[in-house]
Amino acid sequence: MTERAGRIRGGERAAIARAITEIERAQPSADALLAALGPPPGRAHVVGITGPPGAGKSTLIDALVRELAGRGRRVAVVAVDPSSPISGGAVLGDRIRMASAGEADAVFIRSLASRGHPGGLAKPARRIVDLLDHAGFDEVVVETVGAGQSDVAVAALADLSVVVCPPGLGDGVQAIKAGILEIADLLVVSKADQPDAQRTARDLQEMLHLRARREGWQVRVMTTSATSGAGIAALAAALLATLGIYAVMA
Repeated sequence: MTERAGRIRGGERAAIARAITEIERAQPSADALLAALGPPPGRAHVVGITGPPGAGKSTLIDALVRELAGRGRRVAVVAVDPSSPISGGAVLGDRIRMASAGEADAVFIRSLASRGHPGGLAKPARRIVDLLDHAGFDEVVVETVGAGQSDVAVAALADLSVVVCPPGLGDGVQAIKAGILEIADLLVVSKADQPDAQRTARDLQEMLHLRARREGWQVRVMTTSATSGAGIAALAAALLATLGIYAVMA
């Protein structure tokens, strides 16, 4: 186990992937490996990204991760997918939509099956995030299954929570206000090239009466388009600034 732990600390992708599989399957070897690794170093910044189904989270993450990698960051993505009714494993839709980001050497992407676990996450998500912290990633992005009003578990796992909202929410803003909107450090309106995007951003801005989640930081509303790239650099800069990482900002 000492040798395997060393390979994970060295960032060896095959060793990381095998370890995640063992954690996901709750194999005894996973417990032994995590014990050999010891307490997580706490260097990785965990970014939770959630939002209602169809918000475009995976496409946005693909663009955001490529932007972060371009700024010299090593980024891991844990994408929680619905479970396959046949195999019980992840459907893998999110991973397919992040294919371009996954080609970068500095990016590691893994899908997890939710297996019916409540809150939009998979049960082993925290242990996997700890493993990726040991592996030396700067940021670990955790994407939830399409989240409803009460799916706020990611806030307890993440250092920073991003809630992605599609254009044209209308009264839907109020419907989910009491849930996932209130955990947001950043509110992102996706698909900014659609006609209702700016109106949705204004609706969210008017809705915001939340307290600052960090001293000197107010919840921000941003608009992005993953297809055109609009707003992606600004989102990456805001994310890094919120995490206190100023030296790498453009």
